[in-house]
Amino acid sequence: MINLPKKWTAELAEETGWHAGDGSMNFYKKRGLYQLRGHIKDDRKHYLERIKPIFKKVYNIDIHLREMPKTGVFGFQIWNNTLVSFKNKKLKLPLGKKIDYKIPTEILNDNNLKIAFLRGIFDTDGCIYIENKRGRPYPRAEIRIACNKLSEKIKVMCLSLGIRTTRYVQNRDKDNWSTIYCISIRGREMVSRWFNIVSPKNSKHITKWDEYLSSK
Repeated sequence: MINLPKKWTAELAEETGWHAGDGSMNFYKKRGLYQLRGHIKDDRKHYLERIKPIFKKVYNIDIHLREMPKTGVFGFQIWNNTLVSFKNKKLKLPLGKKIDYKIPTEILNDNNLKIAFLRGIFDTDGCIYIENKRGRPYPRAEIRIACNKLSEKIKVMCLSLGIRTTRYVQNRDKDNWSTIYCISIRGREMVSRWFNIVSPKNSKHITKWDEYLSSK
């Protein structure tokens, strides 16, 4: 039987971050559908070792993870009115497209919840880039999303934690794609601070960061 959280915890905040990154939900003919999906190879370990046990702890739901080769994703979907209603009515998360995603006030007002949310969205929707700058490797941690207001809030959250960020817009109208809002953390000092404070758990991020550090 599903268990609905009665108070905010770090696990619930992190799971809310996952939803902001790779999650979607809506009602179809009065049936609630919740989905969370990542890359079929790169995110598999994170789903198996992090997402599955935390989903069980937070909601008492044993999610069934599977590959979806046609779309190149790995994850799960659940038909559950109670779960979707809780996320929509109690947590105030939007149904359908996440164009107007608002971070719950409880997360914004608590540093521990804030950090957990940032970890969740970065682990599902973030990336590490290592570029060549003046002949030397230069790291960037980025979160790329389709919601303008959410990107602004994430930047403010990072700054409140002492993590310097920049925000830029990638307009893709000419390709008939949605505009992307990018939050970028640049340079060894700030990316190190990001890893030390937010502590990402997705192994693909950890591996890439460790490779950068070992190359110095």
